[in-house]
Amino acid sequence: MILITAKTIGEAHEQVVQLIYNKCSKEESSIRITEDGERTYEPWTPICIHVQEPFAEPMRASASFFGDRFLQAYQSTLYTIAKRRNDGTDAVYTYGNRLRDYPRAIISATDQSKQPLKRAKPGIIEQMMTRFGYQKIEKEDGETDDLLSYAGDGNGGGIDQIKRSIINRLVENPESRRAVAITWVPYLDIESAEPPCLQIVQALIDAHNAIHLVCLFRSNDMLSAWGQNAYGLAHLLQFICNEINKERKRQHQPLLTVGWIETISVSAHMYFTRDDYELRRYLDLKNV
Repeated sequence: MILITAKTIGEAHEQVVQLIYNKCSKEESSIRITEDGERTYEPWTPICIHVQEPFAEPMRASASFFGDRFLQAYQSTLYTIAKRRNDGTDAVYTYGNRLRDYPRAIISATDQSKQPLKRAKPGIIEQMMTRFGYQKIEKEDGETDDLLSYAGDGNGGGIDQIKRSIINRLVENPESRRAVAITWVPYLDIESAEPPCLQIVQALIDAHNAIHLVCLFRSNDMLSAWGQNAYGLAHLLQFICNEINKERKRQHQPLLTVGWIETISVSAHMYFTRDDYELRRYLDLKNV
């Protein structure tokens, strides 16, 4: 694993671009051809980036194509739900939808196609479904089946992991190591051509009442995406901190401060052909 520690997001972004270029540009073995036929530089080892003060300036690299207006719009997508239109124009996923409206299974509690359900006493089926997190489906035509459907992912009715698994848990127990949220949904992502890159976020509170965020990416474009990812994650951490502090203030407890963020990118890469112009902007910062 490669470890980069920097004070700010902007500094870390410039460092990781330089590092990957210096390590990979002269080695043919460091070029990966992706599933989509793109050529990338990749050091073939995860890269961990630790940003000590995510809200210190510069919060973006000077060579970044993304301005303040774009970043402000992007950051909110990590902790807000984007309501789906379901007309074919929706994004495949948003991180906010996966983290705050995580899909959950719904099964018909009136299914008569299974023998165990036929034998169940009235009310038992509903109790079983409730216990396992299912919701009863009421059908107007009276027909029943045993197919699962799913609520959430921008349609509402999903699981708000940020609220329930992170905020509520850390309000109840600041020592918790279970304040985790995920984005991977097996039934959607196993065969998807565009599964989420960000997979896991975990919040931790330290002994000095600072809250930190660790984030795992299965795949991460370190040139064109990492900077905006880190910017958004910093604001996700700020959102979590603010929500916990509302309850801590009510309970007359010490308020939390925003701490560091750390990203772990399992497949850390740069599209050196596709994004050649952007890469040159970063390299010119060091006159490489």
